[in-house]
Parts: sequence; C-alpha cells; structure tokens
Amino acid sequence: MKIGELARQAGVNIQTLRFYERERLLRSPVRTQAGYRIYESRDLERVRFIRVCQGLGFTLREIRDLAQVHDALRAPQRLQKRPAIDSIVTMANERLAVIDQKIRDLKTMRSQLARMSIALSQRALDGCPASC
Repeated sequence: MKIGELARQAGVNIQTLRFYERERLLRSPVRTQAGYRIYESRDLERVRFIRVCQGLGFTLREIRDLAQVHDALRAPQRLQKRPAIDSIVTMANERLAVIDQKIRDLKTMRSQLARMSIALSQRALDGCPASC
C-alpha cells in the first residue's frame, strides 16, 4: 500500500509516518521506480503498536526499545522469551512509577487550586491568591 493508504488505515497523517521513519520507529519502505513508498501489513501493525505505546505514555526512545523486544517475541525461532518479557515488565514498571509521580503532583496542584478558589470565593485574602 502507498503512504496515504497506510496513513488512512492507521488513523495518522502522512507526516507522522515520515516522522516515524526518520526516527527509526518504522522501517524504511521499498520504493517504486517513481519513488513512492510501498508499505506492507506489518507496517500497519507497527504504526498501531507505536500509537498504543504513545497512549500509554512511553517516549519515542522507549517505544523503539519496546518495538525491538516485541519483534524478538514474535520471531519464529524458539528463543528463550523470558529475558524479553522481563524487559517489557521492567519498562512497564518504570512507566508506572512516572505515572504515579504525576498523579501525586496533580493532587498537590489540585489541592492548591482548591484552596485558592475557596479563599477567593470567601474574599479572605491578605495577599496574592497564588500564594494561598
């Protein structure tokens, strides 16, 4: 399929696909004599994989690493899969720690904003509302 078809099926724009290719998240496709990129169904699967990983908050570098592990798990050879699975678990746990920290930070921000809002609504300010 050409780049426009891949973009349509993956739900992304063409520039996103070119970016993924530049960032080595997506393989460089075969090109026709006229220079058109030709993609395969595995490229669509890869773009969908990238999008899922992005939705989970992984960085592009992490997604590149996850993609390599994912490829190793899908390889037909009878390799020992445990190290690859352990790698994914480690990356997931690291991402969970980042998410947990963001949740703590957001709770702090919410508490501060709520206090400021209450102080403003009661007009009980002795100074700047941002320092409530």
